[in-house]
Amino acid sequence: MEHTEVPAHTSKRRNDELEATPPIMGAQWHLGPSPKSLDAATVEIVKQLLLDQTGEVYSEASVKSLPIPEWDGNLVLLDQNQMLRGLLWTNKFSQSRVRIVAFAIDSDYKGQGFGAQAWEHLLVAARADGIREVQLEVRGDNEFAIDFYRRRGLEIIMTLEGYYKAGIGYVMRGNI
Repeated sequence: MEHTEVPAHTSKRRNDELEATPPIMGAQWHLGPSPKSLDAATVEIVKQLLLDQTGEVYSEASVKSLPIPEWDGNLVLLDQNQMLRGLLWTNKFSQSRVRIVAFAIDSDYKGQGFGAQAWEHLLVAARADGIREVQLEVRGDNEFAIDFYRRRGLEIIMTLEGYYKAGIGYVMRGNI
């Protein structure tokens, strides 16, 4: 996958805390910008990452319209060259629940602890905002992701027919 530089979101949010996390393989999580603020080249990288990791095809408009506000629960994984290697995009679904909209890590960076790091950062951000539950949708054939979420206490609460092109999906939910 070809990469262009992705700037980490800069604000008064907790970038210092994220940057204190030791890099793995030269990559590190940073607070991410809202998709609506991404340039066309970065959107192309996001589209390819989502296609590679989920099998789902997104258009530029669909990426930019994802309901992802700027808050401490949105992260991008940048390598030592500031190239996008992963993302965790979430939104506050309700006062007590956060929804994971997209969670994808480049295949070269999977199995290195990046998912666990992002998950822990999300939990800290959610708890700080009084959120008590997390919910997401996952493809039924994504056993790696389903196992990851189950190890973190999420359970399948609903089957989604026709949600994904490749077949069924599941809604998973759990306490934070």
